Amino acid sequence: MTTSATQAHTGPARLPYGLAQAGLLTGAASAAALALLDLFTSVPQHDRLIDAADYAFTADGFPFVLGMLVSVAAIHALHGGRDGRLGSVALVLTTVGMLGFLPPLAVSLVSGDAESLGPVYLLSMLASLIGLVLFAIGLLRARVLPWWAGPSLAVGWVVGGPVGEGGPLGFRGSALLLAAGCLAVAFAVSRHRAALAGDR
Repeated sequence: MTTSATQAHTGPARLPYGLAQAGLLTGAASAAALALLDLFTSVPQHDRLIDAADYAFTADGFPFVLGMLVSVAAIHALHGGRDGRLGSVALVLTTVGMLGFLPPLAVSLVSGDAESLGPVYLLSMLASLIGLVLFAIGLLRARVLPWWAGPSLAVGWVVGGPVGEGGPLGFRGSALLLAAGCLAVAFAVSRHRAALAGDR
């Protein structure tokens, strides 16, 4: 096989790995920023966006949810269909849930009301949670990444994501757990990519 043919064969396969790592690192950085704001400021203990920290906390939600969405979509692509229909359903629910966060975040920044479009935010939390739980099950079935990768993201989302914020399992700075989970899964993706490259 010629060099150009080899590049044509392996080049597109690199894209999901790069996107997964980029999404996971973005999610980790955003989660860490949310945790630091949560630990060292008064957010989110009031219903109005009052100072710069409130606006920063809300604005950080955009890379936070989009990083998670890109991660799930890219890892689903890495599964190559081995997660079955469950993986497709998980991707749809996660996409709907993550994108559903964006309008409330945007309206909150404009209106200064931290609970803008409240029902939409709550429904997005529910959809994203169900999507990530199904994604974790699909990841176990696909056996592409370590078994703990999917549960790490799902549990991290419950404890340290919007689902956990102010919930029974959340606590101040709990987004650091999600950040750690994202970093661990990013490392697992990197190792799997390296292992495949070594086999060629």
